[in-house]
Amino acid sequence: MSSQAKNYAIALLACTTLGAGAYALHTRQRLADALQAPSLQVTRSEFTTAAAPAPIVAPAPAPAAPAPEAREIEAIAERMEAGPGEGGPGQRGQRGGGQFAAQMAALMEDPEFTAAWKIQQEARIERRYGALFKDLNLPPDQLASLKTLLAERENVAREVWATAPSQGINPREDRDQIRALTAELQAEVDANIKNTVGPNVLEAIGDYDRTTAPRVTVNDLVPVLQNSGNPLNESQTKQLTKILAETGQQQGRTTLITDATLTSAAGILTNAQLEQLKAQQEVQKANILIEAKMRAARDAARANRPNRD
Repeated sequence: MSSQAKNYAIALLACTTLGAGAYALHTRQRLADALQAPSLQVTRSEFTTAAAPAPIVAPAPAPAAPAPEAREIEAIAERMEAGPGEGGPGQRGQRGGGQFAAQMAALMEDPEFTAAWKIQQEARIERRYGALFKDLNLPPDQLASLKTLLAERENVAREVWATAPSQGINPREDRDQIRALTAELQAEVDANIKNTVGPNVLEAIGDYDRTTAPRVTVNDLVPVLQNSGNPLNESQTKQLTKILAETGQQQGRTTLITDATLTSAAGILTNAQLEQLKAQQEVQKANILIEAKMRAARDAARANRPNRD
């Protein structure tokens, strides 16, 4: 990525953080107020950004899954690439991205939209990190600053993607470069989190993000156990999430239960709870088999479809 494009994105992030940019997709006033505090000053550093980590494909300790906000980048990219226009896919992607950015710039001038966006983002962050906030038990002022910075980190991805087409960056072909810039800018926000609420909190956030997929699996299991009269207590829930992170096999936004998971979970679950976990594993296997066979049937139907040309 050119230094000009990188500087532009960094400048845009600074503007949106201060609430002055048309592309500001986060809570303008809260970020402006928070950045007035000395502890929230951005200190620029040199970062070396590696490629996006490979997905977990085996039930063993592996590189961390992308942070929740990073998954939204791909959705925005697909929306950009779906934009209308003539020419090849890359051209359509650039034009679609330009339209998306222009639309968002116009919407951010609408007070009703920005107010609704603020409410939606605050609710999303609370829903995503609420359990962690409870465990951290921070003083109210530090918690408010942390929520503001998490909102800022979440918005980095959107801002980079929204401005990429205007800088001649192809959303379809240059995703690795966009990811690298996004990661660098998010690392600067992480540095602010570290300086504001301490390295232990930043580490806790990283651990929490890395266990997002295992928590989805555990959350699916919670109501089943509740309805069967064998609910998990808080300690069991945390331990089972940790076990899944270490022994499970990540697939998309969830984590598959493996035999190693069952072996480790036997030490923290009752017999009845363990049987429910085994049943959940069978459900996962059934879902995978059904999806595979349906996919194969669709592929076969396409292959056998008469050529109309």
